[in-house]
Amino acid sequence: MNELDDLKSLLNNEALKSSLRILIIISLAINDKLYFTDLLNLTGAGKGSLSNHLDILKKYGYIKDKMVFTVSGPRRMVYITDNGKKFYEIYIKLISKLK
Repeated sequence: MNELDDLKSLLNNEALKSSLRILIIISLAINDKLYFTDLLNLTGAGKGSLSNHLDILKKYGYIKDKMVFTVSGPRRMVYITDNGKKFYEIYIKLISKLK
């Protein structure tokens, strides 16, 4: 099987059929955790759209989230899971092999 077939197989998952969700996983893999507002700015998505994408990633175990309390009030913090890190590592490895 070639890298393109491997990549197709990797992305054959409902949670990973969106470039925005892949961007979220990559961003979290690089940063480990981000506030919801950081992801809003990074992705350019609307609040409702981003929430829906995060809910799907959470349902499939790629991310987790929790409310954290800051000086400016409660904020949603989003974390990558081990499953999300594993996807990122495989994805980057396959992408880097494409020519």
